[in-house]
Amino acid sequence: MLLELLEDPNEIRRMTIIGRSCVIQKGDGSVECSIPLDKQIAEEEAEEIEMLLENYLQRCESCHGQAERLLDSAKEMEDSIAVNLSSRRLEVSRLELLLQVGTFCTALGALIAGIFGMNLKSYLEEHVFAFWLTTAGIIFGAIFLFVLMYSYLKNRKIL
Repeated sequence: MLLELLEDPNEIRRMTIIGRSCVIQKGDGSVECSIPLDKQIAEEEAEEIEMLLENYLQRCESCHGQAERLLDSAKEMEDSIAVNLSSRRLEVSRLELLLQVGTFCTALGALIAGIFGMNLKSYLEEHVFAFWLTTAGIIFGAIFLFVLMYSYLKNRKIL
């Protein structure tokens, strides 16, 4: 709109006329404006209005440029936050996988303990240290299986 006003000299001339002292007639509501008789004064007023419009146009363009920069900055911030959240989600997924591996190894130890606790005769119950050896074997087996699975996942770059 400002560009259209600046390009049309008739619009600027009308603005100089409207900017003069105008009187509204009470009876019919018509507007009567005084036009400067001196052409020099009219041209100066037109130039002044044109300069004001150009100033407003520059300010509008400056505000528009600043708004675009702020929008770009906000988009970059949003992307940065999304990457950060994705990184945190990946860390949580890795921890979840690590806990699942630990749970699996513990479940295998519980399976072995369940098999030995089924009241079957295996002649291990007659030995004095059979309980402690079996318990130690289950614990060390679960730890060994956990370390083995952890190293496999690390080598495959899953963890």
